[in-house]
Amino acid sequence: MLSIYCIFACWNLFCLLVYNGSMDTLNLPIKRNLLLARTRLALARKGYDLLDKKRHVLINELSGVQKQAGQIWDDLCLALKTAYGMLHVSLTEMGRERVLKISQAMPKDARADVFFRGVMGVELPVAKSVTGVENTRVLPYALSETTASLDEAVLAWNKACELIVSWGVIENTVYRLNLHIKKTLKRANALGNITIPMYEARVRYIQQRLEERERDELARLKLVKGSRVLE
Repeated sequence: MLSIYCIFACWNLFCLLVYNGSMDTLNLPIKRNLLLARTRLALARKGYDLLDKKRHVLINELSGVQKQAGQIWDDLCLALKTAYGMLHVSLTEMGRERVLKISQAMPKDARADVFFRGVMGVELPVAKSVTGVENTRVLPYALSETTASLDEAVLAWNKACELIVSWGVIENTVYRLNLHIKKTLKRANALGNITIPMYEARVRYIQQRLEERERDELARLKLVKGSRVLE
């Protein structure tokens, strides 16, 4: 009787291997694989939760940056409009040659000091200062040779340079946030739609097979015990 059950168990294992072809050893119905699948399932769920939190944080950061972008864009348009208007007035009052001569004394090398801050592993640029245009009180020409319109034009262009740098930082920040939001969403979808269901199915399959094996073992023991009683 015992040999018949051994043959039956071997036949079930052979049919299982033939049905699944080159079966993954992690799908074999043993307790080690069950514990391993449960551990990986827990890690996958934890990773999905972290990615979901990261996505929400990045979306909130993006919404705040977009609000800043609207204000900076309005200020930049106003500064450029003022700068071009005052330049036109100074050209009318002083003449093109005098304005061109004075412009040659203006600093040409404006440089921005850009640093980075981290938000959920994403490096976002931050402009601290713009070298060459931050000191707007000191003008590199004699005030007696110019008019007030030229002074206002210089100050407006300095302000426009700062806003242009800020707008560039905002554009780069929006690009980086959008890129990482898409990557995070793609990874979260991969975990939620592929990895987690795969491990859930593996745990369910191994658990069912182990329970079925325990029931068969219990039935076999009862049959052996009954045969011994009859003897």
